[in-house]
Amino acid sequence: MAVDIVIETNAPEPVYEQIVRQIHDSVKSGRLRPNTALPTVRQLAEDLAVNRNTIARAFRILEDQGVIMTAGRKGTFIRPDAAREVVKVKATRAERVLRRVIKSLLIDGMSRKEIAHIFDAALGLEARKV
Repeated sequence: MAVDIVIETNAPEPVYEQIVRQIHDSVKSGRLRPNTALPTVRQLAEDLAVNRNTIARAFRILEDQGVIMTAGRKGTFIRPDAAREVVKVKATRAERVLRRVIKSLLIDGMSRKEIAHIFDAALGLEARKV
C-alpha cells in the first residue's frame, strides 16, 4: 500500500473514521495519487488487525464521497479527481461546524458583528501560528 494507516484504538474517533481521514490526508498531500490501487478489504483488515466490516464501511464512505472507485475484481483505486473531492468534503464539514457554532452564539444573544469580530480575532491568531 502506498500509504501508512495507523489506528489508535484508544482514540475517541471510530476506527473507520480514522481510516477515512488518513486516506483523505494522503490524497490531499499527494502521497496517494490518482489511480493508485488500494489493498483489498481483507488485506487491509489483516494489516491493521481490524474487522473487515470496519474497512468495508470506510471504503463505502470514501466511494460515496467520490474519493475511491471499485473496479470489480481489478480492485479499488483512488479516483482521478479524488483531491478535489476531499477538498469539497472538508469544506462541507467545516461549513456545517461553523453554522452550528454561529447558531449557538446567536441564540446566546451575540450579534453578527460580535461573532465576526471573534472569528476574525481567532483566525488572526491561527494565521500567526502557521
